[in-house]
Order: sequence, then C-alpha cells, then structure tokens
Amino acid sequence: MTNDTIAAIATPPGTGGVAVIRISGPDAEAVLKKVFPRASFTHGQMVYGSVRRNGELLDTVMAVLFYAPKSYTGEQTAELHCHGSAVGVRRVLGYVLECGARPAEPGEFTRRAFLNGKMDLSQAEAVCDFISASSQAGAKASLGQLAGKLKERVLSYQDRLTDALARVEAVVEYPEENLEEEVSEELLPVLKELQKGLLGLADTYRAGRIAKEGLRVAIAGKPNVGKSSLLNALAGMDRAIVADVPGTTRDTIEQGVDIGGIMIYLTDTAGIRSTSDEIEAQGVKRSENAINESKLAIFMLDGSGEITEEDHLAMRTLKKSKADLLVVLNKLDARERLSEKDVKKEFGVLPLRISAKTGAGIDELKQKLLKYAEQDKTAGELLITNERHVFALRRAAGEIGEAMEAMEQGIDMDCVTIDLNAAWASLGEITGKTVSEEIIDRIFTKFCLGK
Repeated sequence: MTNDTIAAIATPPGTGGVAVIRISGPDAEAVLKKVFPRASFTHGQMVYGSVRRNGELLDTVMAVLFYAPKSYTGEQTAELHCHGSAVGVRRVLGYVLECGARPAEPGEFTRRAFLNGKMDLSQAEAVCDFISASSQAGAKASLGQLAGKLKERVLSYQDRLTDALARVEAVVEYPEENLEEEVSEELLPVLKELQKGLLGLADTYRAGRIAKEGLRVAIAGKPNVGKSSLLNALAGMDRAIVADVPGTTRDTIEQGVDIGGIMIYLTDTAGIRSTSDEIEAQGVKRSENAINESKLAIFMLDGSGEITEEDHLAMRTLKKSKADLLVVLNKLDARERLSEKDVKKEFGVLPLRISAKTGAGIDELKQKLLKYAEQDKTAGELLITNERHVFALRRAAGEIGEAMEAMEQGIDMDCVTIDLNAAWASLGEITGKTVSEEIIDRIFTKFCLGK
C-alpha cells in the first residue's frame, strides 16, 4: 500500500481562511498536473491558478510540489491550498481522487515518513502528541521528542549496550582466555549506571503525562468553606456561584486553568456531609467520584471556625481515594479561630493559609500546584509522555538487571548475552527498529486523517 498515491484534507473540518489537501506517492506530480494543469513545477515553489473539472471552476488555489526525498513523507508530495469552504474543499478532493489518488488512512502520511526513514517511531508519535497538545508544557515536551531528543538518548543507551555486548561476546568466543571475572568487574558498574539512567528517564513519565494531559485537581471539604470562591480565584473569573448558604454547589463544576504552562483542571465539588436531601446526596456522590478521578485534592478548612465532624468526614473520604492531599486553611481575611498548629495537630498536615475572597496566598498556592505537577522532572528538558515508552525503558532496565545478576552469580556468559540483546531490542521498540507491524498499525490508527 506504500506504492500507491494517497490524498486527504490536512486541515481541520469546518470553515476557515485556507484548507490544505495533501497528495503523496509516486504519482503525486501526475495527479497534481491533471487537477492543476501546468507544464512544470519548481520544488517547494507556490503557484497560483485554478482547479477546473470539465470546464467548471471548482476553486482558485495555490499549488506546490515537493520532489522526493525532500518532503514530509520522503515521497513525491503535493499540496493544494484552497479556500476554507467545507463544501469547496471536498469538491476539490473528490476531483483529486478521480485523477488517480486514493483516500489516505488515518496517520498514513506520517507512517510513510517513518517507513521512508524521515523520522523514527518516537518522533512520529510526537507528531500526534504535538497536534493534540493542550498546554505549553505538553507542546514543549512533544517538540523535544519531535526534534529527536528521545531518539538520541535511546541510541546512546543502545551504543553502550553494544559495547558491553562486544566485551561479553569476546569472552564467549575465547573461553580459553578466562576473561569472565575481569569483564564482569569492568561491566557491572557500566551496566548499573545504564540501568539507573533508564529508570530515571522512565520516572519522568509522571511529569510528562501531566504536561501532556494536564493535572486534575479536586477542591473538597465540608459545605461553605469557600471551595467555589477558590475555583473562581484560581480561574480569575466568576465560574462558580458563590453564596453564604451551605450546599449552594449541588454538582461538580470543572474549569481548566493554565498555570506556568501546565493545564490544571480544577473541579469544584459539592460539600461533603451526611444529608437526607436526595439531590444534595447525589452531589456528594459525584464529589466523591471527582476526587477518585483526580491526581491531587485540595482539602479546604474554614479558618474562621472550628474543626467539625463534617471536616473529619471529608478527610476520611479523601483518605479513601488515591488522590494526593494539599491542605489549605481559608478565610485568612476573617477573624482567625483556627491556626496552622491546630490543623497540624488534628490531621498531621501543615496547611497553607489563604483567602479565596481577597486573593491572599493564591499565588503561593499556584506555585505549590506547579511544583507538584513538575516533580520527578529529573531528565532536564526530556520528558517521557508515552506509556509505551515507559514499558520499554523499564523492561530494558529489568533485562540489564538480569544480566548483572547472572554476572554476579558467575552464570555462563551466553545467558548474559541473551539478556543484553533483549534489553537492546526493548529500546529498539521506542525508535521502531525492533517494533512489530501490529504495534505500528496500532500507533498510526490513533492519528487524524491528513497527517
């Protein structure tokens, strides 16, 4: 299927200023010339003209041709830049397909770029991540991988494994030299350092996933502690209704906030308490679900009152969840009746004092949220954002661990060779050197049409 010519709309559906139709394959130039008659093209040069089908004007467009291998896919590639009319661009695409191209499958252009050596598999996956990035941090992480940073790191690990394999295979090849002990002493610290590097890179997945998907934070506590006011203060807008009446919030309210380039998805929950009100009870249940789905929960206490049984009920609910906990003591603007020491004594956690009403302490709270989101960011600018890559890194680290254990126990070096080769192959799954066709198919079906 890589020997035919494909075409698709490469821009989002709907109405806009410009819509792009991409054509790629061995007959891209021939198809372009049927649609957009012209004697010759200069590589990469835009040309203005019209697309006519049986004399009927379909659109006036800009056309460009890229000769192989200097194109996105590495093949002959053409583009038609049409007016952004949903109807008009579909008519032009229909004519392109009549002239010899077939409809592209999701991700097929990028798949061809991978198969033609224009990028490795980690870079191809980064294309999809960059397109769907919802924050500056996510876009930055994807661009780093698209630029080849992960590929370079993985290749450096594979080079070190290749060197280790060469030493081990020399021992296997020349057993009469009795080099097992010498080579083991030489390689064990090298492999240990390599394993540490692999696990350290894998550990950035937590920060990488947050950069890519955002951080979900639930604001929880008993009724009327200021949860809705805090949501509004962090969002910088009146997103939730605020009133002095306990139980005003009956349902969860979500708002995304960009803090330091990371999307924080805040959920204002209904006050947690025992209630006979059926509607309020449903709100409490939804609050519990929102907490369970969050990575972090902000537990709010009322600094102008005393700790109550409802506060303890809210804390017990939070402790049952998997969410990490950040405690804030609200209403710094009111007369203080509850101190940080009181909270520490009661719940074992030192709270952050804030006033959701006046904004006092909100900047410090934002910094704490940002610090939480970026913890475990131990690999500099390189973050792992793909679960498949994490599994490959940890599997390779485990296989290196088995090789080291075999060396330490004096097991035959043939077993060490098997483990080190397995680690090399696991790393190759990240770049695509050793990945199966099934995994490649699964990866590219996640792409949008036209990319």
